[in-house]
Amino acid sequence: MFTRNSTVSGTLKASMSSSTFASGSSNSSGNSKASVDFARFARETFEKTYGAPTYVAAEARRSQGQDKVISIEYTTSQRDFARDSKRKVAGHMVLGIDDDSTTATVLAKGVPADAGSVSMSLRSPVDSSVVAVLRTASKTERFVEIWHDGALAKSIDVSSVHGEFYGDSTFGKLAWSVNGKSIVYAAEKPEYDKARPEPATPDNSGEEIAGDITDDIIGGVAGIADPRRYEVESDWGETFDGKRPPALVVLDVSSGAARVLAAPDGVSPGQAQCLEECIVFTGYKYAVRKHGIVYCQNRPTGIYTCDFDGGNVKCLHSGSVRSPRVTPSGKGLVFLSTTPGGPHASTSELIYYDLADESATILVPIIATPLTKQQTVGGTQLPAGFVGIYADQLPGEPWLRVGGDPAREVLVFSSTWRSASVVLTLDLLQRELALQTAADGTVGSNVLGANGDIVIGKCSTPAQPEMLVVGEAVCKAGSVSIQWQSIGKPSKGSVQWQVLRGEGQLESVFVYPPAPGHDTRFFWTDDSAAARPLAVVPHGGPHSTYTTEYNALAAGLVQLGFGVLLVNFTGSLGFGQDAVLAQIGKMDTLSIDEIQAAASDVHARGEGDIKRTVYVGGSYSGYTGALLAGMAPGFYRALALRNPVISIGENAAMSDIPDWNYAELGLEYAFDAPPELTPAAFTAMWRASPARLVDKVSDPLLLLVGANDRRVPPPQTLSYFARLKAAGAPAQCKVYPSVGHPLDSMEAERDSFVSIVRFFAAALKK
Repeated sequence: MFTRNSTVSGTLKASMSSSTFASGSSNSSGNSKASVDFARFARETFEKTYGAPTYVAAEARRSQGQDKVISIEYTTSQRDFARDSKRKVAGHMVLGIDDDSTTATVLAKGVPADAGSVSMSLRSPVDSSVVAVLRTASKTERFVEIWHDGALAKSIDVSSVHGEFYGDSTFGKLAWSVNGKSIVYAAEKPEYDKARPEPATPDNSGEEIAGDITDDIIGGVAGIADPRRYEVESDWGETFDGKRPPALVVLDVSSGAARVLAAPDGVSPGQAQCLEECIVFTGYKYAVRKHGIVYCQNRPTGIYTCDFDGGNVKCLHSGSVRSPRVTPSGKGLVFLSTTPGGPHASTSELIYYDLADESATILVPIIATPLTKQQTVGGTQLPAGFVGIYADQLPGEPWLRVGGDPAREVLVFSSTWRSASVVLTLDLLQRELALQTAADGTVGSNVLGANGDIVIGKCSTPAQPEMLVVGEAVCKAGSVSIQWQSIGKPSKGSVQWQVLRGEGQLESVFVYPPAPGHDTRFFWTDDSAAARPLAVVPHGGPHSTYTTEYNALAAGLVQLGFGVLLVNFTGSLGFGQDAVLAQIGKMDTLSIDEIQAAASDVHARGEGDIKRTVYVGGSYSGYTGALLAGMAPGFYRALALRNPVISIGENAAMSDIPDWNYAELGLEYAFDAPPELTPAAFTAMWRASPARLVDKVSDPLLLLVGANDRRVPPPQTLSYFARLKAAGAPAQCKVYPSVGHPLDSMEAERDSFVSIVRFFAAALKK
């Protein structure tokens, strides 16, 4: 099986017959049967481990008059290998739940429907039979649809009102007004007029000129474009490449009239919510430039309100705040807050803002180190072991109603807890934070939404792809508890895993096949675990975390016979704020030492072959991999690096997040006055860069690059590759067109996985 290659000419493609691809024998290109069969096996492994759906949204409702019957609507993202695309699919099921069971009964399941054109949808708070849908029919056609009782009641063309919908978690949010008469959403600002031929006009040369010749011109007039059309107005970086800035749009459901609201100067609005008389939104601030926003929680922001016509703008709270959610009573807001500047992700506070008093209260503070026992901090009871809140966003619908008490407002959300993803509840009335799922590394759990006393979520393990779970919130001894039931039965796989703890905050998730088998025949045939090849896979960031959730790359390598070590070094999220800050200024030393210590520990346990150890990393862990290639030659038989940071100084000059390059080295950076890249700063960056170690590299390197990467732009990696080749190092490089930092197109995912597998096979064979 051949993967498509953009460098192959159309003539060459056309000359390949279908029988060549179907046959396992040597073909006209001279490929051996063994190499073709192995490539096919690697591709089939990719499809098997990457093919499971992921749940991106879900809503659960009790059936009227039948408390033990629950209707669930959900949306999944799934790879379609025949169409070579990622598809969004909507599904529906009806469940029966039993208080004495841990598994819900599926009573009925609808036929899945393609939802690729749907950006967002939301049920009316006034009439649950009414649903608003934002739909993109084509690149230039956009509609707002209102559905009633499953029938299309109204379709409103908004193509000429604004640009593309924002459907992401940073800016995108669909909200109904409290009275159900309007909806609010985020979309690209309208495009300024381009030049159009001016119709013939009479000669008015003798008339007196009104006004000044330097007066501002608005709109496309006199046969020229609107002067604002080509003014510099940068986008928000990675994943927002080429998108015009967001604006809030208010649409009157009855008349169909849509209005684009003017944003405050220097602010991009998003995440809209509605109060009775106004709109609440997160405003992302910018001064001289916009800094990349995705994966970055430390940006200057504010929680704002404005009228439904865009007037009377007011900033309620400033800092690095996000994800406002209106309480069910409408009396207040909760939102997340992170320390501005510094690490791009860290521990968050949860803040309550009282709308009447115009005062903010910290409900859950930043936690420096994990709590050794249950204790009350700042008026909120926190559980033993609590590490702080680590959540990019709160769920869109996060409120539970427990025991029928309208005064009891309970927030449910997901967070990282050491190497686990867990579900937490915060009872605002009792000021009690509670852990609602296991934090011992046996499973990873996430919230998708809540409705009444029902919460819908998903869970997975390194051996089990995502599956839905449903929970009922109850009150036990005055405290909130969620009783979970799984939907469907977990598959029985042979994959095993354990959480390994090292010194300090070092912790790793070790995933492995317990015994060799047919699928491991190319890499592991010896019954001894000490002979099993080991793949060391630290995470990027560096402020991120591997949890005991399903990981497709790890699953693929494990199926092939590798033990996979997912390393959470100091600086990872979920271990307290002190651990995050400990990484600052030590990006080229601390994590390096801990990655090596984690790998050596597996070797010492007899769980991996020291002579057959390989490395996979991306972004920051691509950076650490490139450092290790020069600092520890011979330790790894081969290293595969995706979009690695190679030259920090070059990255600072080109990246959409230049502040990262300063912050991780402990250098000062101001968003409103970015510093010059001085010789002294560049020298500090160079000393920490893998680029300085080119002549030390002797182990095989595979570099995988996204041509459109805004976060770690390709020139530094391509320059590094050229220097490696000049030095005689065994290096390979692949560049994927039209792909950004995550290498997440179908072709890039497939080809990079197969290339890594074939690369390791060649290296381990020597």
